[in-house]
Amino acid sequence: MRPAISEFSYGFALTSELLRAPGMIVTAAPVFPSLIQEGQSGGGWDVRIDKPGLPLFLQFKLCDLMTRRTCRESRDAGFNVPCYRMHLRSARVSRQHEMLLDLESTGQEVYYAAPIFHKPEELNAAFMSSAVRARSIWLRPSDIGPLPDNEEHHVSFEPGSPWTLFSRPIPLDAKRVFGDVVARLHSTVRERGETELSQDSLERLARLISDIAEKRREISEQQKAVTRDTLRGIAPLQRIAYYASIFLESQLYIVRETRQVLG
Repeated sequence: MRPAISEFSYGFALTSELLRAPGMIVTAAPVFPSLIQEGQSGGGWDVRIDKPGLPLFLQFKLCDLMTRRTCRESRDAGFNVPCYRMHLRSARVSRQHEMLLDLESTGQEVYYAAPIFHKPEELNAAFMSSAVRARSIWLRPSDIGPLPDNEEHHVSFEPGSPWTLFSRPIPLDAKRVFGDVVARLHSTVRERGETELSQDSLERLARLISDIAEKRREISEQQKAVTRDTLRGIAPLQRIAYYASIFLESQLYIVRETRQVLG
């Protein structure tokens, strides 16, 4: 059963929760054409990079609900139904997963986030009760690893159970909830937060993500060259936000720790 919600609506609901999650200060980086112009004149997005924090990259996914015992999950891996299926972009048509793996390999915090629901009323109920982040799965690209071939692949799961990579069932050595993500972010901010948002670190990340973005096949070499020329001289944080959004189709956030105790 295909999801009856959009990635935009899920991403909006999840972002709204993250912006007011206890224990963290989260800022979502906007990407608008005016941001580029503002960056050229010294204005634009300001997240006070003099304070400790780190970048966080999220790629929003949706899940199909599988209800028949003839589904691959039940037939090949003994899943109970209903269960959920989160599709990955086939390497035949997109290098998105490969690019996210590359970004994570540079030491960045990168996650897929996907809802454990598929209907508008479920999204609304989760949003009204501030439970969108809790009713989501959180996977790092490295949890999945490189895709084994150019065929279609997906991650399937039952709520509360480990995840499995298909087309042939490969159990994944990962099971993560939002509290695990928060704990890791807290630890990383304490370890590296003093340097992650320095101008040198951001400039290095901007160059890295630009190099990674060159793998995007669906954007022509001419347009990649135009992008490089247009973004030259723009503040590195704005360049990172642009490449993350347009080339990697992910959302950049800046995470900082507060003294509040997590609920």
